[in-house]
Amino acid sequence: MWGIATGSAMGIHRWRMQSHPFFAVNVAFATTLLVSAPSYYFCYRRREHKEHVIDTMMKANDFAHEEEMPEPIPIEDHPFLEDTKGGGEAGLGKEFEARLEERKEWQKQLPMEDAKKVFKEVKKNGN
Repeated sequence: MWGIATGSAMGIHRWRMQSHPFFAVNVAFATTLLVSAPSYYFCYRRREHKEHVIDTMMKANDFAHEEEMPEPIPIEDHPFLEDTKGGGEAGLGKEFEARLEERKEWQKQLPMEDAKKVFKEVKKNGN
């Protein structure tokens, strides 16, 4: 936008100063390119940098892209959802809690346990 505005202003100025119209158009076009090219370059580099920062953050936090996610667990095998067999909501109203101590990657990890033993259902009022 700055390139177009600057080029237009320069062309109008050259035409107002009674330059030949062909020269005024050339000056306007050259000014537009002179202002737009660096602006486009820096905008492109900034966008590349943002994408690189996001990718780096995702790798640092062990996030993966959606294509790399594992397949969802079928409802029949899911430890928390109940298959309603009626096509309705598959037991999504339940709420669970687990009191797990957070461990960093460098700390000794706890052995894997069955999810049904770790997570306890929170009973809601009225159930």
